[in-house]
Amino acid sequence: MQIVEAAAKLFSEKGFDGTSIDDIAEACGVAPGLIYHYFDSKADILRALIEQKAFLPKMAEILKTPPKATVEETLTELAYAMWEMLEERREMALMMHGEMQRNPEVVKVIGRVIRTGIRLLSEYLNAQKSEGKLRDDLDPEIFVRTFWGAIFESFFAHHKLSPFVRRIPPKRLVQGLVRLLLYGAINPPNQSELKGESKR
Repeated sequence: MQIVEAAAKLFSEKGFDGTSIDDIAEACGVAPGLIYHYFDSKADILRALIEQKAFLPKMAEILKTPPKATVEETLTELAYAMWEMLEERREMALMMHGEMQRNPEVVKVIGRVIRTGIRLLSEYLNAQKSEGKLRDDLDPEIFVRTFWGAIFESFFAHHKLSPFVRRIPPKRLVQGLVRLLLYGAINPPNQSELKGESKR
């Protein structure tokens, strides 16, 4: 829809708060009243924009990967697909990241999408636990929040903190994050250490 595309461009350039309904109407070459015929508010336009370009359908498709795919392969594919989606809509993604720090309307709209994403990936992880592929004591919701947070913040740092922070190639970064979350950073202790026995 022309209104949504015009709003996306303006949100990217001026920010959510800096864009008015009048601005969107002017960009579309229509009267503001016509905008309100389709949408009740800017937040409704943002919601339509996110739904139109949402990652959730792609995410659901990846999580239906054939059983031969490992958890690491699935999460790596998912994380890199998310990175590519953010890259394709970089200006919009960076704008939303900033707006979420100060605008409750934006938080509400994006929060609903994130909640669905958490549920989908948590369901996948629970299924992997049931098959014995993940630890019994893994908390899927904590894992998922950490997973998404690591991808999002790494993306924003990649674009906003360079050259102060060295850029890591996205594929290498994504693979490293997935492996770190799945396997940790230390060698697993041996059984005697798990039982509190000292080495001799």
